[in-house]
Amino acid sequence: MHKDNYIFGVGVLAILLTTVYTAVLASQLMATKHKVDYLYFKDKFSNNKTSH
Repeated sequence: MHKDNYIFGVGVLAILLTTVYTAVLASQLMATKHKVDYLYFKDKFSNNKTSH
C-alpha cells in the first residue's frame, strides 16, 4: 500500500511541475511577443510620422 501512495505522490508532483513549467514558458513567450509587437509597432508608427 505504501508503494502505491509513493507512485501516486510522484505522479501528482510530476503533473504539478509540468503545469508550473508550462505556465512559466507560456508567460515568457507572451512577454517576448508583447515586447516584439511593441517594438515593431513603435518603429512602424515612428517611421510613418517621419514620412508624412
